[in-house]
Amino acid sequence: MDEIPYQMISNLRPDAATDWRLQVRLTRMWRNMNRNAETVSVNFIFVDALGGRIHAWMPPQHFQQLENNFLEVETYVVRRFVVRRYLPMQNGRCFENDIYIQLNHMTEVFVIGGVDYIPPHVFQFTDFDAIVDAARQNQYLIDVVGILQAVGPITPFRNKYNVQENSIQFTITDMHTSTKVIFYNEMAQSFDQAVRDAVRHPIIVIISSCKAKFMPDEPKLTDSAPTRFFINENHEAVEDLRNALRLADYFHN
Repeated sequence: MDEIPYQMISNLRPDAATDWRLQVRLTRMWRNMNRNAETVSVNFIFVDALGGRIHAWMPPQHFQQLENNFLEVETYVVRRFVVRRYLPMQNGRCFENDIYIQLNHMTEVFVIGGVDYIPPHVFQFTDFDAIVDAARQNQYLIDVVGILQAVGPITPFRNKYNVQENSIQFTITDMHTSTKVIFYNEMAQSFDQAVRDAVRHPIIVIISSCKAKFMPDEPKLTDSAPTRFFINENHEAVEDLRNALRLADYFHN
């Protein structure tokens, strides 16, 4: 295994080879399900030591032989996979990127330790002023960070199939612009509980891979399968906002 050097995510090229070898942290993992609750793909977000990140996926039949190897936040050597270029009609990409990784039956995964220098998460934040533009496209999802201004209760409703669901609505701000967010079902329940459990206020929220859309005429953010939220995360963007709040309070007082 040592004869093959590590590549960085930024060095990956589509269809150029299959003997790639990455040293990465698994920051997110989720399954895409069909309407019959069957798994159609298993998805991953990998990040490397230079802060590169990439979406990877594999068919469920191959995941069965590897599923015991994967654990979120763990670090791995991943080798023997294919790098693909997204097709123009492939919408809902986890973030703005032209390529992704396809894992298969030849893929090898090894757990490694001693790599604390690989960050636990990587974000590329969209300014709140640009959310309108993000809502005009369907190609990729976005990351945002903001101060929680207001949060409503869990609200039940019936969808177009007459199935009862739940939602929660809240507002976040970057101290200049506010935007509304709607989470559904499990994400709504998790967010409601996380807000109740938060011990540091004001609460600062990071939402990664969320969808900007017009609902109906106003741009809002909502969750999809890859979406994750982070409450008061240990991240420089959170500290920057908190410091800006302190500075604003200082001058107002």
